[in-house]
Amino acid sequence: MAGLSNHYDAIIAIKDIIDGLSLEGLTGGTVIQEVATSLDGQIPLPFVSISPYGPERVGDETDARDGAYYGALVAIIAKPSVTDLEQRLAWRQSIRRAMKNRSLDGLPQNYNLDVEPGNVVEPRAWFDRDAFVSGMVVRVFFQEPRA
Repeated sequence: MAGLSNHYDAIIAIKDIIDGLSLEGLTGGTVIQEVATSLDGQIPLPFVSISPYGPERVGDETDARDGAYYGALVAIIAKPSVTDLEQRLAWRQSIRRAMKNRSLDGLPQNYNLDVEPGNVVEPRAWFDRDAFVSGMVVRVFFQEPRA
């Protein structure tokens, strides 16, 4: 069901897709945040953070519709643990495969998702915050009617 914001609706739909993957061992589940953060222990690790990301882009699509392109950061957040690396890489692979080249059910203005992989392991988070962060940006493409 579409709400007030296509961007927020897309974030909810991305969460639903990830939840549907039933990623084993993801103690904290999936969480929608304004900015990806570990919240200093408020959410059990590991978890997947989903948040708005970057500037939206707008372009002409058709005579009656604008293209609106929204970004959502999907980040696996955990404590560093090389013994868990294979499982975390499997989560990342499953999420990427589930998002690439599909449309979001229930959002008729959406016509495609694309994935821009980020660092498999973000070095700054690892060194500066003692955190494992593995992220990707999901680009969500809409054709929105002009006002």
